Amino acid sequence: MDISSGTPLYVGNGNGAMGGDWGIMFLAFLAMMGGGFGGWGNRGPMMPPMTGDQAPASSAQLQNAMNFNDLQDQNRDINNNVNNVYHDTIAYVGDKYMELQRNVEAVRTQAIQCSFETQKQISDQTLKFSEMMNAQNMMIVAENQKTRDLFVQDRFERMQAEINELKRQRDLAGLRDSLRPLPPPFPMAAGF
Repeated sequence: MDISSGTPLYVGNGNGAMGGDWGIMFLAFLAMMGGGFGGWGNRGPMMPPMTGDQAPASSAQLQNAMNFNDLQDQNRDINNNVNNVYHDTIAYVGDKYMELQRNVEAVRTQAIQCSFETQKQISDQTLKFSEMMNAQNMMIVAENQKTRDLFVQDRFERMQAEINELKRQRDLAGLRDSLRPLPPPFPMAAGF
């Protein structure tokens, strides 16, 4: 069969196109080998030799690369541990700071409460002292008034006694004058 007959040529139908079923196997083998003859990177026997990054790695280079990867993993673990410790420390310090703020606020509230209680006790004591002083002052005023009243009474009694004595003397003088017919003698001055 040829292409001019109009019959399509199928791969693997045994009619000679691409070698039958073996043609498909050959293509699959080439695909698995990376394209064959140097692979898809065009590195066949006709290409110049590979150098630098293009050359295949030796076992020492592979070991160095694996060691480097291990070091990177260790470094990443150390960084993660440092970050975890940092975040834990920041969280712990933040918690302790908040606890300290709560404690300071509690102490401040207690101090204010204590100040109010002390102020109330002082004003209560001041009121009691003031009431006590007023009571003492009232007692002193009352005692002073009693003392004044006693002085006034004593003075009144002495004055009343003097008045009574003067009345008695007057009455006696009047009685004496009424009993005596002569006028009273004139007092004589010295030198007459």
